Amino acid sequence: MAARKAEFAILRGTVIGFVICVVLAAGMLSASLYFRNSMQREYQANHQRFRNASQLYLAVDEEERTIEEFYPEFVRLYRDGLLGGERRLSWLETLRTAAAAIRIPELNYKLDARGPWDGAPNLALGGYEIHASTMSLSLGLLHEGDLLALLEALDEGALGQYTVRDCALVGGEGTLTLDPQAVNVRAECRLDWLTVDLAGARELAL
Repeated sequence: MAARKAEFAILRGTVIGFVICVVLAAGMLSASLYFRNSMQREYQANHQRFRNASQLYLAVDEEERTIEEFYPEFVRLYRDGLLGGERRLSWLETLRTAAAAIRIPELNYKLDARGPWDGAPNLALGGYEIHASTMSLSLGLLHEGDLLALLEALDEGALGQYTVRDCALVGGEGTLTLDPQAVNVRAECRLDWLTVDLAGARELAL
């Protein structure tokens, strides 16, 4: 009887030891799986952060190359008056100076406020807009060549770019005369001075 009790005690101890080993092994396995999953999640997070940082670096690098390539041209267009605000003073001063140099007998002009240009409605400009400032000219000319000389002077001397919206020439009512102050031809023209600026109320500036 005592031998059976001893055998049962030994068996029970063995079973308990086995159960403890199984529990420990399961715990170790569970901890190992948790650790592995945790490390995998951390690796994926670090890898994603690395990818994001790499993409950001590449984007910045590409932006720097773009700026280095196009910024000088951007500055030139800004200084030439196509980008940014209106250069009204340059337009008017060049107009008056050219008219005096060419000796145009009569010059009347009006420069309207800047507004959206209706000449290219389908252009995709992103955050920019094309504006037009319409200049109306009423001229008394000695001959047609004076008008061409005036437009050429605006091309060369005024800051910015313009396009001729319309222009009409009408012969004088009197007899043709070579007097420099005589009006043999009359011209009615409208010019659109174009500027590219930021959309909305913002104004582009260097």
